[in-house]
Formats: sequence, structure tokens, C-alpha cells
Amino acid sequence: PAVIPVFLHPPQDVVAETGRDVSIACAAQGDPRPTITWVKEGIQITESGKFHISQDGTLSIQDLGVADQGRYECIARNPFGFTSSAMQLTITATDVGRSGDTFVATSIREAISSVDHAINSTRTELFSKRPKTPNDLLALFRYPRDPYTIETARAGEIFERTLQLIQEHVQQGLIVDMNVTGYRYNDLVSPHYLNMIANLSGCSAHRRTPNCSDICFHKKYRTHDGSCNNLQHPMWGASLTAFERLLKPAYQNGFNLPRGFSLAEDVRDLPLPLPRLVSTAMVGTETITPDDQFTHMLMQWGQFLDHDMDQTVAAISMSRFSDGAPCSQVCTNDPPCFSVMVPANDPRVRNGRCMFFVRSSPVCGSGMTSLLMNSVYAREQINHLTSYIDASNVYGSTEQESRELRDLSGQNGLLKQGQVVPSSGKHLLPFAVGPPTECMRDENESPVPCFLAGDHRANEQLGLTAMHTLWFREHNRVVTELSALNPHWDGDLLYHEARKIVGAQMQHITYAQWLPKVLGEAGMKILGEYKGYNPNINAGILNAFATAAFRFGHTLINPILYRLNETFQPIRHGHIPLHKAFFSPFRITQEGGIDPLLRGLFGVPGKMRVPSELLNMELTEKLFSMAHSVSLDLAAINIQRGRDHGIPPYNDFRVFCNLSSAQEFEDLRNEIKNWEIREKLRSLYGTTKNIDLFPALMVEDLVPGTRVGPTLMCLLTTQFRRLRDGDRFWYENPGVFTPAQLTQIRQTSLARVICDNSDHIQQLQRDVFRVASYPQGMVSCEEIPTVDLRLWQDCCEDCQTRGQFRALSQRFRSKRSPGFSYPEENPAK
Repeated sequence: PAVIPVFLHPPQDVVAETGRDVSIACAAQGDPRPTITWVKEGIQITESGKFHISQDGTLSIQDLGVADQGRYECIARNPFGFTSSAMQLTITATDVGRSGDTFVATSIREAISSVDHAINSTRTELFSKRPKTPNDLLALFRYPRDPYTIETARAGEIFERTLQLIQEHVQQGLIVDMNVTGYRYNDLVSPHYLNMIANLSGCSAHRRTPNCSDICFHKKYRTHDGSCNNLQHPMWGASLTAFERLLKPAYQNGFNLPRGFSLAEDVRDLPLPLPRLVSTAMVGTETITPDDQFTHMLMQWGQFLDHDMDQTVAAISMSRFSDGAPCSQVCTNDPPCFSVMVPANDPRVRNGRCMFFVRSSPVCGSGMTSLLMNSVYAREQINHLTSYIDASNVYGSTEQESRELRDLSGQNGLLKQGQVVPSSGKHLLPFAVGPPTECMRDENESPVPCFLAGDHRANEQLGLTAMHTLWFREHNRVVTELSALNPHWDGDLLYHEARKIVGAQMQHITYAQWLPKVLGEAGMKILGEYKGYNPNINAGILNAFATAAFRFGHTLINPILYRLNETFQPIRHGHIPLHKAFFSPFRITQEGGIDPLLRGLFGVPGKMRVPSELLNMELTEKLFSMAHSVSLDLAAINIQRGRDHGIPPYNDFRVFCNLSSAQEFEDLRNEIKNWEIREKLRSLYGTTKNIDLFPALMVEDLVPGTRVGPTLMCLLTTQFRRLRDGDRFWYENPGVFTPAQLTQIRQTSLARVICDNSDHIQQLQRDVFRVASYPQGMVSCEEIPTVDLRLWQDCCEDCQTRGQFRALSQRFRSKRSPGFSYPEENPAK
């Protein structure tokens, strides 16, 4: 008989002191026997050095800190239903001095000098010469350029480094071995001193408190950094804030060490396989199966969209804090280095022991926005971009970036333009100025610098650069048209109105044309209809989405970028293997512009994801390849990044997504039907509890009619629902556009944007994501619907004042300080 779970011992409230451990019992019975999960303030708890859930459902928490205070809910679930019960954990801070207190002052000084030394040696190393190796390329490519980001990241590194040094000092003075009990930071330093460390490392100085008082502006337009979108929680979805979590992070020590950081793991746990081994055993593929339905544009829109939503801030030092040695030359796990080790009998890498990898920057005192930094929080990473789909990849994610991209010389609302393409009269993106860049990597090729766009990664490969070019032209096209309709509008008003239209077009293409192909009918049903804006939903990007789930796009990439002429034949320069398309803008300026690349995206089938054919070898064996040095491996980097970010193992996400918890490898047979793949997982991981999220998501069988497996579908629908429902400026939210304007926005298609902004493309299919053959599957641009911008024309008697953005935001302007408005940084000049 089926029995719904009932509690035998519901959890009871507990009061405990900082630095102690606590166990909270929660036993339930039912038939079949219920699975017990614990949730703290909406985030599911996973096994880590901090939390342990025993077989009978008891939750134990190690090394309590004020951060652990709050409401915990125990949920017992079986196929017939669930029941839940909550308890409150209260933490009292004791003023007993801790063993580490005496070392605080010296450790802070030491941390500041070692972190600064490492940052400076990195800068000298990176910017004083041309990039010589794939490591240099990756490092340059990921290095944050704006001072605010660097300051925020520096403070976070100093905070963690200080704790590490205090711990080393205490350990030297102790006879007992600390490793027995693991790391106990709340027990190491008293709360008062933790606060002091936060202040002295610069954490407390970098709290942004946005001023959303200019409601006339915030009712109509987005800020560039995403703040004030949610008026109750102005920092939700803003750039340079921590990623969100679905599940509590899984760090080896419960605080900041990645799983598998040291190979001398606890005896009871099996060690994790090297990411490079997982990559060569089950990810890399020579064989490519073309997608019979969708073009390579499906992949390219995914990457372009991703660069509107998330970019993790990398470590600002590529050198060890301990002695300043560059991470690319030492194969050790000393912060911030976390090298990808190469197994002894690697099929490709003969001459190197490791691939370069540095950990992502931690958010200060890990991300605490509250003023009380008297507790240790698990490490969180920083999203450099606004989470919202707001075309930040065109306009930038901070006020400062947006200024650098605009043409502020004339009051015209345009974005800066680069070289003119003689045959079309249209412009390329402007070039970036500044220190040597990843695009000048090879003296023998051409000395064309990187292009400048709203996202720093615009030059990463040519297809992406072509998309950036298309959309920057779309902004300028819309501005020009609006300006003709409303000659009385000033440059700022033209800019903001065009930016609003462009962002809405991207939202429409994503949700009406792209997602339905990726998620299929099944997934769109789970996503659900749009019901209007919900200010209680945080649209922030989930860490597991940025680090694992959305990287599914890597499995859709062809090893060759096709370049096709007007009749869809190869151009005379030929197609390009992907590894020659990284950071090479000269191929746009000198080898036919963006049209051949765009035709190669919509005129060629994409790569089909077959569970046994995941990432093509250009990505696993030739990433950012250069002569005489070890190329990187994207799959291994993805797996390592997941561990770096404390992403819990696959099984925890199965439970979150209401699939069964897999005790044995056989339990995966519904989602991973191929026996060989399950055996590979078994031989690599040994236990189902250890499987990394990224590779598991990639080998799940596709749900019929979609391009994703069940767990991936659950993660993508969760994220895309939040991005839609939690965005006050969502294009369908009543009041953002007039109903007549919305009707026009819904005419948008990527095909139209290509017709309007490519140099000469005249023939394409109505839906560029669907495979079509030339010429019978194509139509001419005249047949593709357009967005009629006349509905943005002002019809008014008092046009003279209406068109002035100034009038709208006179008050708003006078309040802003130049650059960022952080009260501490810009005292009134």
C-alpha cells in the first residue's frame, strides 16, 4: 500500500554558539521509504565540508557562524507526496578570544602585500609583451580591465588570504594536527576580528547602494548596470554582484576549497577523476553528426545571448600569492592557481604536466552585502554583466563602459563606428585602444587590433564578432530612423529609445524563435506562459547555469566555420578551422567582411549533440592554439570551473529536478540509456555521488523534440523563467511598450536584422535557425516582415519640450557623480 511520508521526529529549534557543531534530527516514514532533503531559506542543502545529511535524515552543520543562522526546512518526499517541517537555528556569538586573534594584524599586512605583489607581477607579465601561449591568450581574454572590478576582486582575495595565513600561523603553533577536524574558520578568529579583516581588506568599501530616486528615469529606461530594475531590491540582476545559487555550494572544506582540491582526500571518499581524463575519455570527438533540423546559427545565437547574461570575473592575479610564481609555470594548487593536471598517458599532451587555470575571483567576504561581516560565508563568484537580457553585449554593463562605446561627439545617440566597408557604406565595429591585446598574437598574421563592443569577448571567434557587428549596426540604424521621425529628440533620448527597442528584439528572438527549438514543446510547457512582472523573483544568473548548464552550447559547435558567397559556395579564402578563427579580426577586415561568415552560420547545419559525440577536437585539443605550446581543453576547463565554483555533483541536481536519486550507476539508465557511457562514468567516478554536473548533463539522452536532456531542461527552464518574470522591463510587460509598439516588436526576426545590417545579404530563409537549401528554401529580404518604427513617432503640440531627454532627467543628471556613483569613491569635487 502506498503511504505518504509522515514525520516520526520533526526537527526542533536549536540555539548554539559560533565555532561549534550541531546536529538536527528529522526522521520520517512512508512507503516507499521517503528521501529526506533539507532547505535553508529556499536553497537546497548539499553535502560539503560544512553540511552532512545522514541516512536517517539528520542534518549536521560544522563550525557554526552567524551566516548559518536562519530557518531550516526538512522535506520528506516519496512518489506519493511530501511533507515538510521547519525549525529555527539561532547562533550566539561568544566573546571568548580565539586562537587566531593574535595573528590578525600581521596576517592582514602579509596578505595585502602578497596579493598586491602577485597582481603587479601579473600585469607586468600580461601587458608588457605579445601573448606567446594559449595560456597568455586565455589570461588576457579573461582579465578584467575596469578598476572597480579589480578593486572588488582584490578585496575578496585579501580577505581569504588573510584567513589562510592566520590558519597557517595557528597550525605552526599547535602540536595537534588541524587536518583531523578540517578547517574551522569561525572557530579560528572571533567575530569582532572577522569584521576588522573585512574592513581592512577593502570589502566594506565596495558595497554599492544604488540611488533609485529618479523615478521618472527608472520608470522608462534600464540603467546600464542593471541596478534599480527591481525597485525593492535594487541590486538584483545588477552587474558585478554574486551569482545566485539553487543549491548550497559544495566545497571540500565547506568554505572555499574545490572538491578534489587535494588528492589526499578523506579515506572514505573516492578521489575525483582528473577533468582532463574525463574529457579525453568521454567528451572529445572526431566524428560530427550534422543536425538535420537546425543551422549553426542555433549555436551562435546561444553564445551571443550568453554574453548578454554572464561572464565570471577571473582571478586578477595569474601568479601565486605565496611567492609570485606565474600559475602557467607551476603545476600546483596554490591560490589562485588551480591547474588542470594532465594524466601520465595523455593522448595529446606530451610535453606539459598541466594546463593553465586560475580560480574565479571570490566576492568579498564572499558576497556579503550585509554590514555584519562577523562570520565566514562559503565562497561565491562574481557576474561581470547584468543578468537581464538587455543587450548589454551591445551597450556594456556599467555606466563607464557605456560611455566608452557611445559617440558622444555629436548629440546623435549613435554608437562609435569603425572602418567603412567600401562596398556597402556600412561600418565595422571600432577598434579597442590600449595595451597589446589577444588579437595581436601572431606577428606573421596581421596587426589588426581587437574590435570594441559591449562585451569584452567579442573577438573570441569570428562568428561571434559577426553577430556583434550586426547588432551594433542595428542600434545605429534604429537611431537614424527614429531621428528622422522625431527631429526634436536629443541624442540621449534617441540612444535610450533605440537601446530599449534593441533589447526587446533580442528578448523576442530568444523566447519566440530560439528557445522553442532548444527546449521543444515539452520545455516551453514547463517554462509556462508569461503572466506579468513579479517583483519577488530574482532574475540573477544561477551559478550552475553559467558554469555548467548553459555550456551545453559547446556541444553544438562545428569544428569549421564556413564562409559562403552569394550563391552559397565557399569564398576564395576558403572555410576556417575553428582554431584559426580565435581572436583574428583581420579575417573580417581582409577576407570578405561579415557576410560570408553569416551565410556560413545560417546556410550550414549545426552539430547535433549525440551523447557519444560531445565537444569537437578543435575545442578539446586546439583551444586558442599557437605554435610550440600546449593548447587548452575546453571540456576539462568546464569541469574544473564547476569544481572551482563549488557546483554540487549531478545527483544533487537530479534530486532538485524531481528525478530519482541515483544510488547505483544502473539507476541512471532512464536518462542515460547507453550502457557504454554509464560504464565510462563508473570507471571514471566510481560512485554516483561524485559525478560532475557538466559531463553528466552532456551525456543525458535528449528529450524527444528538444536539444536537451531532462536535468538540463529543468535548469534551463528555471533560469529562463526567472529572467523573464523577474525583469521589470520585459518587453511584454504592459506599460513597457504601447500595445501597437509591442505588435511591431513581435515582427522582429533574426533574418530581418541580417537583411538590414549585413553588407549585401539578399537571400535567406525566414527562420535562420532552420536548415534550408539555396535557392529553393530561401526568400528575398523584401518578403521578410519589418518592425515599423513610425509607432515611435511623437504626435504632439509641445514637441519642443517632449523631445528633450534633459527635461526628463534634469534632476537625475545633477544627482549623478561622474563615473560610478559610489558614495565613497567620488567625493563631491
